[in-house]
Order: sequence, then C-alpha cells, then structure tokens
Amino acid sequence: MKWKLLGCSFFFCLSTTAWTQVPDPDSELGLEMQMLVKNYVAEHPEVSVDDAITRLAVQTEILQPMEDLEQEFKGRLTAISIQDAPDQHILVELKGPEPVNSRRLTTESGTTRIVIETGHKHTEEEFLALVDKHRDLLHGAIPGIVGTMGLPGRDLLVIHITGDQAKADELKTTLEKLERVLGISLSLRPNMSRSVNLNYSNGGAVR
Repeated sequence: MKWKLLGCSFFFCLSTTAWTQVPDPDSELGLEMQMLVKNYVAEHPEVSVDDAITRLAVQTEILQPMEDLEQEFKGRLTAISIQDAPDQHILVELKGPEPVNSRRLTTESGTTRIVIETGHKHTEEEFLALVDKHRDLLHGAIPGIVGTMGLPGRDLLVIHITGDQAKADELKTTLEKLERVLGISLSLRPNMSRSVNLNYSNGGAVR
C-alpha cells in the first residue's frame, strides 16, 4: 500500500534527526520546514505551531510502523491512514467483525494512538477488484468521467466528471442503479477538468 498523506515534499523523507538538529532558518531545509509548518497550521488552525512541528516530526517516524501494521493485518486490511482529529492518530480499518484491541506507538517525538476499527465490508484489494471489474460499466453509464477516488473505509467511490451539478443531478437515478450492481456507495464530483487523471486512492488521498 502506498500513501500520499504526507505530500510529495522531500522533507518527509528526512530522518528524525533532522528535527532534533534544527536547520538554519534561511537554509533550503529551514525554509521548507517553515513552509510546511505554516501550511499545516493554516489547514488546522486549532493546532499551535509547536504542536504542528511535533505532529510533522511524528509523521516521519510512523511510516515504517504503518508498513508493519499493513503486513500484520494483511488479508483483513481495508484502509490505513493518519487522522488529524481529535488528535493525530493512525486509523486501521479492517474487514470482518473479529475485534482487535487498539494500541499506542511510542516514537522519539511522542506517542501516537493506533485506533483499530473492525466490521468493514471489503478489504482494499477486494474494493479495488470490484471497481476494476465494473469500470467499463461506470464509464458507459456516466458521461465525462475523468477519474475516481476510492474510500474503501467508507465503502465509497467518488467519481469525478466534467459535467456540472445539473448533470450530476440528472444522473441520480443512474447512480442508484449502479450502486445496486456494485454493492458500494457512489458519489459524483462535478466540474472536474479533463486534464485530471485520478486513480484509486486510499484515505481520500490521490495516488
């Protein structure tokens, strides 16, 4: 599984020691860090600058543990993601009713909750296979598709179309019929550019 939850910046490939050794604020790395913290606080105004720095540091430290969780729950994994509220935590979503206890992960910069949620209908692989199986049907029934965004944890496929909201409203009945065939929820996102080429994404993040 791949994540784009942290963005594409090289900053997130840095080791944890890069955080403990604060760079010159005028250096390339220092400016990069300032921009990332500024953007994070802008997106999460309830989070202080200090907390934003800690959260971003933790995000670099939990990538390998998230890979380990993926392997641990292989065969049941619906989705895994980093959630922002009510605190920053890892959410693991699993197929089937068998309960699994949540846990805590301690890294150099802090402790992160691992919330394990069971009872989902599909694994990620099953969700992907279902969408792929019916891709031709979707494109034949819905005009102007430029991409899809899958949210297996919500059993939802968001379909991006070039048409406006009026066109999306016209397709409501078609969407309901397709939902019965696929067995998942479908949603249209109108007014998307033809230049957009979205694929399946986990946790709502585009791959």
